[in-house]
Amino acid sequence: MPWDEQLLFVDPGLATLEGTGLGKGVEIMMSETKKLPAAGRIRSAMRRAWNRGGTLPAALAICVLSLLFASGASATQREVGSGQTYTTIQACINAAGSGDICNVHAGTYSESVSFKTSGVTLQVNSGDTVVVNGTIDILSNANSIVDGFQVTGFSVTSNGGIHASGTTGGIIRNNVVHDATGSGIYVRQSTNFQVYGNTVHDMNGPCCISDGDGIVIYSASSTDSSYAHGVRVYNNEVYQNHQDGIEISGSYESIYNNYVHDNIYSNFANTHPDGIECNNNVDGITECPHTLIYNNTVKNQNQNIYIDGLGSASADNDIWIFNNVVYNDPTSSTGVSMATGSSSEVILNVGQNAHILNNTIGGVAQYFGLCLGDCTGGGNTSWAFTNVTVENNIFEGSLYYAFWAFPASSVTASNYNDYYNNSQLINWGGTGYSSLSSFASATGQEANGISSNPLLAAFPTPTLQSGSPAGAAGANLTSLGQASLNSDKNGTARPASGAWAMGAYASGSAAPAAPNPPTNVKATAQ
Repeated sequence: MPWDEQLLFVDPGLATLEGTGLGKGVEIMMSETKKLPAAGRIRSAMRRAWNRGGTLPAALAICVLSLLFASGASATQREVGSGQTYTTIQACINAAGSGDICNVHAGTYSESVSFKTSGVTLQVNSGDTVVVNGTIDILSNANSIVDGFQVTGFSVTSNGGIHASGTTGGIIRNNVVHDATGSGIYVRQSTNFQVYGNTVHDMNGPCCISDGDGIVIYSASSTDSSYAHGVRVYNNEVYQNHQDGIEISGSYESIYNNYVHDNIYSNFANTHPDGIECNNNVDGITECPHTLIYNNTVKNQNQNIYIDGLGSASADNDIWIFNNVVYNDPTSSTGVSMATGSSSEVILNVGQNAHILNNTIGGVAQYFGLCLGDCTGGGNTSWAFTNVTVENNIFEGSLYYAFWAFPASSVTASNYNDYYNNSQLINWGGTGYSSLSSFASATGQEANGISSNPLLAAFPTPTLQSGSPAGAAGANLTSLGQASLNSDKNGTARPASGAWAMGAYASGSAAPAAPNPPTNVKATAQ
C-alpha cells in the first residue's frame, strides 16, 4: 500500500499497542534501533520484549514496527529550489531512490519531469507555491506520489499534465492543473491508484479524443477484484474544460465526492461534453463493468452522467449511481443556455445490471432527468440497458420527460420516486404518461411513487426542508449491502430499519458546516 496509507494504519495501531501494555516493548524497540543493523535490531527488540514479559503478539507487533522503522531509516528528503541541493526537479528525481522525497520549494520550474524509480514522493514544500510549466510523468513507477503542484502551459496529445501508466499504488493529490492542451490528469492501465483533492480547469484539445478532458482514467482494474484496490477518484473539482469532466473506462472504479461542473462551451454540439462519462474502448477494455458513482455534485454539461456500453451489454455491468446531486443552472458559467443545449441529466445506453438510487435530479434539462436505452425515439431495442432498479430518486425540472425507458423491459423496478414540476412525466417503451396513477395502473411500477413538491433547499445543496413529503417516503435499501449508500451525501447515517427519505439527503440532514480539509498536509514518521 502507499506509504501514506501505511502511516494511517500504523498510527491507530500504536495507540492500540499502548492500550494493551506494549508501550514498554515499543520503548525497548526504539532504543535498540539506534545501535544495531536492521536485522539485528529486529531480533534484539523481539528478544528483549519477550524476556521482559511480553506476549508473542507483542513481540510480533514490535517486529512489524521494527521493519517499518528500519525501512524508513534509509529514506532521504531531498530539497529542490533556489539555494537548495537541486536547482531542477528532474535532477532530484534522477538522484532519488525508493522511499525518498523530493521536496520542492517556491518558484516556477519550466521543465517536464519523468520519474525514474518506484516509491518516490514528489511534493511541494509546506506553505509554498510551485508552478511547473510542463508535465509530470510517473510513467510505470509503482507507489509514486505527486502532491501539491500547479501544472500548466503544456501541450500533449492523448496524455496529461500529470500522467501515469501501467502502475500500481500511486497517488496524485492536491494539484491544480489548468490552462493547457491535453488532459489535466491522465491515468492508464493502473491498479490501486488514487486521484484526490485536485482542481482541473480550462483544458483544451481537438474534438473527440481525451484531449480537453479534466481527468481521464483509462483501462483501470483492481489487484483483487475489490473497489478498495481499484482506481479511486474523489474530492476533486473539475470545471470549464472543453470536453468531458471525468472520463473513465475499466473495472472497479470509484468516482465519489467530486464537484464536476460547467464543462461546456458554445461548440457543445461538436464536442458533446459530459460530466462523468464512460464511453470508450481503450487497450481492448470496453467500458466500465463494476463502477461506483456516488456523492458527486454534477451540473451544466451536455449529459451530466453518461454510461454507454458501445453495443455490448456485458461491457457496462454492475453500475451503481447513488447519492448524487445532478442538475443544471439556467445558464452555465461559460454562457451556454442549458434550456436549449440538448442537455440531459443521467443517460445509460447498452448495458445490464444497474442501480439508480437516492439521487436528487433537478434544475434545467432540455430533455431527460433519466433515460435508459434508446433516448432518440428511434425504437432501437439493441440499445437496451437491462435489469435496472430505479428507486428513491427525486426528479424535478425536466423540460421534456423526467424518465424515459426504451425498451420498457429494461427496468426491473421503478418505485419510491418523486416526480415534480417536469414538463412530462414518464415515457415507457414509447408510451407517454402524464400522471403517476395512470402509469402505475398500466405498468405495475411506482406503486409507492409520489408527485409532490419535495420542498428542496436551493441547489447545489438541495436538502429536504421541514415537512417535505419525500422525507419518509422512500424504501429502506439497507439489504442491498452497499455500505456507502447507508449514509447520505452529507455522511448522515440512514436508518437501519424503517423508511428512508427520497433523494441524496436523509431527512434532517444539513449541509456540512466544516470547511474542506486543508491541502498539502504532510505526515512525518519520527
